[in-house]
Amino acid sequence: MKYPGDSAAGGTGAGWWALLAGVLALLGVVLLILRPPSLLLALPFDREERAPAVSASPAVFGRSGEVRVQLVLPNESFQFPLDVQGDPGGLSYTWVRAQDSAVVAPSQPLSGAGVVAPGFAGVYRLEVEQESGHRIVDSVLVAVMVPYSAKMGQSLNGYRIGNYNAGIDGDAPALPRGFIEVTPAIVELAVSKHLRLADFVTHDEQQDRWPKYVALDTRVLDKVELVLAYVGAFRGGRSNVVKVDVHSGFRTPVYNRRVPRSARDSRHQFGDAADLAIDADGDGRVTYRDGMLVSLQVEQVERDFPQYVGGLGIYGNQNGAPYVHIDVRGKRVRWKG
Repeated sequence: MKYPGDSAAGGTGAGWWALLAGVLALLGVVLLILRPPSLLLALPFDREERAPAVSASPAVFGRSGEVRVQLVLPNESFQFPLDVQGDPGGLSYTWVRAQDSAVVAPSQPLSGAGVVAPGFAGVYRLEVEQESGHRIVDSVLVAVMVPYSAKMGQSLNGYRIGNYNAGIDGDAPALPRGFIEVTPAIVELAVSKHLRLADFVTHDEQQDRWPKYVALDTRVLDKVELVLAYVGAFRGGRSNVVKVDVHSGFRTPVYNRRVPRSARDSRHQFGDAADLAIDADGDGRVTYRDGMLVSLQVEQVERDFPQYVGGLGIYGNQNGAPYVHIDVRGKRVRWKG
């Protein structure tokens, strides 16, 4: 007996099999459209959609709202305030590497703003987890520094830093708490809206040696961003197009001693200073007038935010391309170079 769809040679009913396959495909489409709750958790794209709605609180970004990094030591407890939308129950957190999002620590319960840093140096992002999914808070980096005490003599892991002196007249600045370990994979990461980690690497003869080490104080990042915001307001609110060139950020003490006319207690050695060329008037050039305009904004920032009082130096001359030195040493100092 022949069945519908059998070939003349007595085949096995390919037509029926095709019909059955079509019915199953249609059923699959219907299930995908209806998507009953029991199926939702099995779909990977839904897991991402249902990830906890969290973001870094504005308090993390400094007074300027533009700082993009927090600095801590290994296993240090610190505050990382988050804005959580929806049910905050059952939240946990872990840490992922900034360069590749690889998880580096076990999950821990998240209760309030308190978190514990990873136990080893590196630059990380916080990942918040819930049963429904997970989300990386990518707007802020957490740099776990190598403690200052790990420096052996003049070097840290083969990178020459040098020795810190006792300051002038016994007024010794506080030593850095630690140093950010910088590798090629993270050197271009932004530490604020306008500044990168690379801007603070010492420009010495160790250009081919990795990792490098950088002392950095987030207060100078915040102050520079405030100055740039004030410059933008002076230009009619065009802060996004303010051009900045960082001449010098962190200087190792051994390198600072070779910089002509550099102070032996230069704030660059402590990571709380930056030398910047800023096109303040937006004419595409950096001139002496730009230096004067920036200095006026530094004065205003220090009046509005006295916690950022520090040094201001203007370098260059009326015929050259000047730059300004900005730091947060805690007392008002002015000079021209």
